[in-house]
Amino acid sequence: MKNGSVKRYQDRRVPLSYALVDLLLPGLLLALLFAVFGYSQWESEYYWMAGLSGVFFAACIGIQGGYSRYNERAFAKKLEVTFKTWFLNVFFLLVLLFFYLSKLEFDRWLVSAWVIITPFVVMFTKVMIQRYSRGFAQAKIQVAVLGRHYEFNELEYAMLEFQGVELTYFSLKDSGDIEQHILAMSPDYLLLNLEAPATSQLIKELTHLDLKGIRLIVLHRFMEAFLRKCYIPYDGEDLSYLEKVRPYSLKNYLLKRAIDWSAIIAIGVVCSPLILYSIVKVRVQSPGSILFSQCRVGLGGRNFVALKFRSMHENAHFNPYTQKEDPRIFPYGNVMRKFRIDELPQLWNVLRGEMHLIGPRTEWDILVEGYEKEIPYYHERHLVRPGISGWAQVCYPYGANLEDARQKLMYDLYYIKHWSVWLELETILRTVVVVLSRKGL
Repeated sequence: MKNGSVKRYQDRRVPLSYALVDLLLPGLLLALLFAVFGYSQWESEYYWMAGLSGVFFAACIGIQGGYSRYNERAFAKKLEVTFKTWFLNVFFLLVLLFFYLSKLEFDRWLVSAWVIITPFVVMFTKVMIQRYSRGFAQAKIQVAVLGRHYEFNELEYAMLEFQGVELTYFSLKDSGDIEQHILAMSPDYLLLNLEAPATSQLIKELTHLDLKGIRLIVLHRFMEAFLRKCYIPYDGEDLSYLEKVRPYSLKNYLLKRAIDWSAIIAIGVVCSPLILYSIVKVRVQSPGSILFSQCRVGLGGRNFVALKFRSMHENAHFNPYTQKEDPRIFPYGNVMRKFRIDELPQLWNVLRGEMHLIGPRTEWDILVEGYEKEIPYYHERHLVRPGISGWAQVCYPYGANLEDARQKLMYDLYYIKHWSVWLELETILRTVVVVLSRKGL
């Protein structure tokens, strides 16, 4: 596949709307904050700031291909481009105003609020535009599949359909010229899922297709680009593409710990009344210990004790999976599980360095022993510390069997392989949405 990019066609109205958002929204937000702060008359520097900020911001995003009809970026990458471009834009804008205006007086609180709020509002507005324009603004992505007929599960099909992907399968055993069949279809991508090494004739035909503009993409790359998960074959024979799944670098680890500490402070301050309320409710509805401790597997496969608010009656019969309307769970326990309140004590595990705020889900040592025997490369998830929330939790529903564990591992490996501050931020935002929608994790 050329340049490793994944392109999604979109109607011209969508990038045009994005450009208008970048051009006009910074100035409108500054005017709104100006009114909120109680000012009645704009000084000249605010006029310059409102006008130039939008022009510079839109120009910089445009130079980076942000208004192309082909959208090549995942949400985390869009976050990165938006925030980096915005803050760089503000820096150069302030420098420019400093040199060209003889008098430069700003309300520091107003400007600080504007600088911080604007990229979030811009991203939210674009997400809403994308969401409500999907029905008319996204053309179908035609994908021809050559080789084995991979069975996408229901969730994968739903995600592909949401992105406008249509699959057509071809077999190497099909009669006639494969190259002509593919050219007649004229797909956007040719997805390769071959059972055996390609013959010289097949390589020749694939080369011709590539030269004629058909993008070639292998299955694991397709999964990462469109489904944002790493593919794990059931036979576990070849995962050479997972060579980039490795522990965090020192820089990335320090960034994650900074996020962890910031979260501990923020959540501790905001949720302290909720923590006290939960202690009382647990004690009233189910007398016994407030906390539930359990042996979990962490970094390097080492065990540690994870803490949670107890959501089940004490001495309930053992079952590693919960069921719908599980009688073992008392009423407030259900509330805690829906809103993830029962996870709050794990902030202590984060503080101790046993967990991160975001990472692969912590699993019981009892379950891990079975998973590692049945699921290829399951131990790879122990290259990093587990998290209270994670990419797998926000992308895949609650699972209660071996196949669910395998699917979640695919998301965990994607998170480790593609980790960035922006993927971390996306996971945090998705976690907030999931919790507020009462879906649990």
